[in-house]
Amino acid sequence: MSETDEVPAVPGRLRRALPRSRRGRLLLISALVIVLAVTGLGTWAADTWPWPKDRYCWGAWEEDSGPDFLGDEAFGDDDDGSRTSEETAPTRERPSGSCEGTIADDYKSRHDGDEVSIRQRVSVEYGPVPKAAEARLGMVQDGFLGGDMVLLPDGLPGTVNGRGGLLVLPKSCDTPDGRPIVVTMDASGTYASGPSYSQNDPADLGGAREAAVLLVAAANRGMAAAGCAPDEPLRVSSPVYDLPGNPEDIYGASEDVCGIRGLSLGVEDITDQTGAVTRDLQTCSVRGDGVPYLELAMVAQPRLAAVFDGIPGERPVARGWRGTGSIGEKHAIVRADCAGRPATFLMGASTDPDHLAAFANAAAARLGCAPIAPEGAAR
Repeated sequence: MSETDEVPAVPGRLRRALPRSRRGRLLLISALVIVLAVTGLGTWAADTWPWPKDRYCWGAWEEDSGPDFLGDEAFGDDDDGSRTSEETAPTRERPSGSCEGTIADDYKSRHDGDEVSIRQRVSVEYGPVPKAAEARLGMVQDGFLGGDMVLLPDGLPGTVNGRGGLLVLPKSCDTPDGRPIVVTMDASGTYASGPSYSQNDPADLGGAREAAVLLVAAANRGMAAAGCAPDEPLRVSSPVYDLPGNPEDIYGASEDVCGIRGLSLGVEDITDQTGAVTRDLQTCSVRGDGVPYLELAMVAQPRLAAVFDGIPGERPVARGWRGTGSIGEKHAIVRADCAGRPATFLMGASTDPDHLAAFANAAAARLGCAPIAPEGAAR
């Protein structure tokens, strides 16, 4: 008889050997407890004790998997830190939800004895883009179309950097009024030492690709909870390409900002950064004294551009401009056909039409289509 054939007989022998007396039962139970305790201690000593790991963000992320934020590395040399989470999952009736994981750590510095306080957060939001145009532009453009953002890999409609990202969900998840559902993720945090020193210290997501993996995992769980998940879950299987350039300081007259010919701001001491420059996305950010001075983006990826549907309106920005759009108090938007598909040109922080004209025309030329603004509009 083979070893496999003998296995089913073991439970039978145990059942037949069970004593009928109370004393016998107690002795057997005690023996089993001792065996289980010894086995458990050996497993624990080998660091393989099967304690269930905590899960976060609707079950999408598991403790000790992926980035430092989910592991013990988040606490450094201190053993007293805590990781907590709060979450509300989306539902079919209410397709919105949120989850937030927080690292809290307080200890005394071994170097100088100062009290150190660390607070780090990763926040995820699931829900439709706002109805109001200004609110939608502020949320999407200001938060997820800056010069440090690049496209998600594998054709996923969204953007990502090392601190978070945005993913537009499939059309099957849209609201009844046609607004796309998006999932956003943002890492933040502070590090304080002593009575007067404090700095930004975002939670460590492990880089842009790991952030993309976390974002997509949360999106899959959110869609499942809301009842709109596709037949196959969304996946990240490729590297993140087209990483943004490093911020560059400009001390003299700011001409050709972000490498865009004719984009002159007429100011000094600014920092610009060029993000993605692809057929689907182009981004550029300019800061002065750490404050946003100009945010520019061209979005031609269809599903990502869908978050701006209904905003450009039906009239051109001004006489001679192609497409439709408007310039508001804090943002500007233009949508026009370009190389066979609609392209959306966005501007934030500044509302100077010359800035938008220079950027839109340069992006259009790169894509091989007609200018968006008339000649001389950027002068």
